[in-house]
Amino acid sequence: MSLEPLPGISTAEMVVQRIRDAILEGTLRPGDRLIEADIAAELGISRGPVREGIRLLAAEALVVLRRNRGAVVASPTFEDILEVYVVRKGLGSLALQHAISLDVATAPEFDDALVLLDRLRDPEVQGDPLLMMDADLAFQSALFDLSGLERITAVLDQTARDIPVFVRVLGITYDSVDHAALIERHDHLVEAIRTHHRDAALRAWDDHIRSTVGEFSRGYPDAQIERIFDLPLMHHILDYSSQP
Repeated sequence: MSLEPLPGISTAEMVVQRIRDAILEGTLRPGDRLIEADIAAELGISRGPVREGIRLLAAEALVVLRRNRGAVVASPTFEDILEVYVVRKGLGSLALQHAISLDVATAPEFDDALVLLDRLRDPEVQGDPLLMMDADLAFQSALFDLSGLERITAVLDQTARDIPVFVRVLGITYDSVDHAALIERHDHLVEAIRTHHRDAALRAWDDHIRSTVGEFSRGYPDAQIERIFDLPLMHHILDYSSQP
């Protein structure tokens, strides 16, 4: 593990970011131990902020605290992925409905979200799966922010930070993603918000969640697919009962 020293006075949140970056870069792998003294020495800080940072990472499920082993980098499962997307499906639906009720299509922030959507059409972005993922999540976050529901958007922002970690740790790529279909789903969502079509917005959002979870499932061996689709949380992803 090699972490860059923190500039000036550090905080636990900065420690969290540095360790998360190390996971994303592959410097830290699932099962690697996080030794407070070693991390503190590399960052040039005391062990207090490191201990607090590890506690915060454990709360995010990026780190597991194990008896006799201390803290280790978590090994996310498909259930972890499903949990994140069940949260995004439910809270995202609430945020979008509230945004529609506020008539946000007339707000300047709505135009800002459209700019982020256009970034998904950029050939350079589409040529880099990680850039495409970041652009996609940025667009979604911009839509959620239109709701003005700060607590809900904070939870959604956390799930957006989890997704790149899952992608990196599980070795999943978005090379096979149908970019045109992704953008079309988002176009439907934007149009539904613009025209105050709540049901259409929810359909577009649910379609996006199901498609994204499907992409994650393709990263698993065929022998595991049936078991994955039998997981209880998967039923929430595939639930069409809310559709009109």
